[in-house]
Amino acid sequence: MAGSFPHPRRATVHASWPRELHRAALVFGAAGVVYWLSFVFDGTTLWIPTVGMLYLGLFTAWIAVVLNVAAWPALWSGLRELEARQPGDHSPVIALRAFALTIVLVLAGIVVLPLQYHTVASTEAWILVLYLSAFPFLGWTFVPVLALHGILFGRVAGFLTSRYRLMAHAGVLCLFAVAAVTVAVILQNPDATIFVRSWSVGRGILPAVAAAGYLLIAYGMTMHALPQPKPTRGWGAAITPQRHGW
Repeated sequence: MAGSFPHPRRATVHASWPRELHRAALVFGAAGVVYWLSFVFDGTTLWIPTVGMLYLGLFTAWIAVVLNVAAWPALWSGLRELEARQPGDHSPVIALRAFALTIVLVLAGIVVLPLQYHTVASTEAWILVLYLSAFPFLGWTFVPVLALHGILFGRVAGFLTSRYRLMAHAGVLCLFAVAAVTVAVILQNPDATIFVRSWSVGRGILPAVAAAGYLLIAYGMTMHALPQPKPTRGWGAAITPQRHGW
């Protein structure tokens, strides 16, 4: 009869599943879909009275960025809580490091962007050469971000039950596949615009697959049952089968 009950470690992990990871997965899934829509609406404009011309592609991309950044606090809190509750497991540590590297890549882009305005008035030629050489390729940092997200959510998915773990891992494979295909295309045509052109093919096939990956991860991590309060130990507490090995 003892084999009919879940593994003790899985039962403990299930009871300590952080709610913040649910919120982060949902927001990341929504951000992935909205980012794909920015490629679908590329070149589409909308005239709004008293406002002017609205470029739907740029607008949806901006919303996707906002949603992505909005998920960072919940993801950080959830990973820290998971690490605190599972101190002997390396998966939360690896996920935290992948998340930190993602932030480093994003901040690097934020640091490089102001160089555009600095080089316009600069008389130092080396700064202009450095900027013109590096800035067009800044969009390629999204490729390692996909891989880092795959590592992050792949590690976190290990704490799910088998059904939802397979679903989340399928989403992770989608992220890795998109990153691999993008790298292959870039290596064949290493010019400054190949990233945007490759992701714009077929109204955004690659970002569509990435969005599907984020949705699978979000569904798997969200449908996983939220933890119920543990029964208090005492005379009135219920006796659990796991405790007595029945």
